[in-house]
Amino acid sequence: MEYPNSYLARFVARPNRFIATCRLHDELIQVHVKNTGRNKEILQPEVPVALVKSDNPQRKTQYDLVAAKVGTRWINIDSQAPNQVAFDSIKTGLIKLPGIATRDILSLKREVTFEDARFDIFGSTAKQPFFVELKGVTLANGALAAFPDAPTSRASKHVATLIRAQAAGYQTYLCFIIQMSGISKVTIYQQRDPALYAAILAAQKAGVHLLAYGCAVTPATLNATYPVTIDLAQPFTEVN
Repeated sequence: MEYPNSYLARFVARPNRFIATCRLHDELIQVHVKNTGRNKEILQPEVPVALVKSDNPQRKTQYDLVAAKVGTRWINIDSQAPNQVAFDSIKTGLIKLPGIATRDILSLKREVTFEDARFDIFGSTAKQPFFVELKGVTLANGALAAFPDAPTSRASKHVATLIRAQAAGYQTYLCFIIQMSGISKVTIYQQRDPALYAAILAAQKAGVHLLAYGCAVTPATLNATYPVTIDLAQPFTEVN
């Protein structure tokens, strides 16, 4: 996916989880942060950030903060982006769903409700309906990425519903879109969210497929490019 009207700026501060102060063309401006996670290891003072200008004149903030550069690596933090990237990549066959050939997919829809959850993607072949739930990953230490960066009861709920959908005859997938490049492995941050870790182990046993894809990221683009190994036994330590 590509962002129109992208601008480079510098991060200054984040007074709350929705708003950041950035320096654009030597002017301090308030921007909307498209991620409610902590992102404390990403949004550090003076790091380069990518802003996208909105064409909505009614908005209080003109710009969205969608990515930041940590060292030599751009990290996309737009929490809505993984859904679009995965949807497009499943359609083209770049993301391959185990047990389902791309050529056999007859329909693909976004945001479809099953019981008490709204899954990101619903699709079907002539014989098999399926759901894909997506999780964006922005936390990493070197080549190891981890999810989540904060406890998330919502994710545990989604996983529990995936298990029930699997039992009801749907093929189900939990797909991690790693919003950065240079990642060779992803794990679940067990210490951060033990309940989610237990739920994902149960999902695996129930037949839910786990998959992960790394991305090529620039200030103005995010594209899934390669499959990443999931290792649930791999411990994770945050960068201090």
